[in-house]
Amino acid sequence: MNLRSKQIVRVLAGIGPFRCLFLIGIAAILFYAFTKVTSVWVLPVCYLLMLWLYHNSRKDKGFLSLQLQGIKGLFTAEYLLLGLPFIISGIIAGNYISLPVIMLIAVVMPWIHPVRFHSIVLPVPLLYSGDLLYRRMFRKQVPLYAVLLFLSFMGVLHDNINLCKVCLILWGAIQGTAYMVTPPKHELSVYNSYGMYQLILVKSGLRNIFITMFPFIVLMLVLIHDAEAILFCLVLFSSALLYLWNMGIARFSFETQIVMETYWLLLSLPLFIVSILNPVILILYLALNIGLTLSIKKKYIHIWN
Repeated sequence: MNLRSKQIVRVLAGIGPFRCLFLIGIAAILFYAFTKVTSVWVLPVCYLLMLWLYHNSRKDKGFLSLQLQGIKGLFTAEYLLLGLPFIISGIIAGNYISLPVIMLIAVVMPWIHPVRFHSIVLPVPLLYSGDLLYRRMFRKQVPLYAVLLFLSFMGVLHDNINLCKVCLILWGAIQGTAYMVTPPKHELSVYNSYGMYQLILVKSGLRNIFITMFPFIVLMLVLIHDAEAILFCLVLFSSALLYLWNMGIARFSFETQIVMETYWLLLSLPLFIVSILNPVILILYLALNIGLTLSIKKKYIHIWN
């Protein structure tokens, strides 16, 4: 426990406080969604997928085997602790049959040998070729994208449109992290004009949002295709476009990464979520983007003079 506590502190310090808050928020949303699941096998399958990804990628097995006796018992206890949120959500949802399955997974998982994958460059031909930041983000987030798509599919199978909406909103929020990089001062100089950069940013947002959100929208409309669901998709698409546009221009306003993350957490991300719930906020979001655009243009106008 002493070794594990030190490792947890080191990992959290590397992630940073703002990203920790964002991850805690995602975990809280998923926990709430799991409390509404009535199917017997959804919780065990999600827990099995999460635990296998963790068990397969952990690199401390050799070190712990040299320091401790009965390492598989230690892993079992740790995996049972990781399964507590699934067990508690199963109790709240009344899924008592899935609880022993979750415990059995925690007991069996330490005996499963890891599978080694070879790193390959994932081709993403459908994404906009001019936006390397978004393409890099998508390659990094492919496992999370697959998990969210799987959860949306589960929502369709069990007539839970709210789970589909939550996964769609989460992916929309994750897309903004593509531009959470403090750019070098000479980056804008590669464009013929500031308007050219704006055009590429908007074209990239339109194409990438449509391509990556299309499977989620299709799954949701298969479940229910009334006017309310279509309106939700349109509002979400508009909010995501303004969100990516905002992050793409806002990163030129800040000198340090921590200030950029603070802006994203306190202003850009909340505006994205609130604008989905209240479409009137889209007007405020658009006004903010126009103001940022004019501010950045004034700041870097000397590049093209």
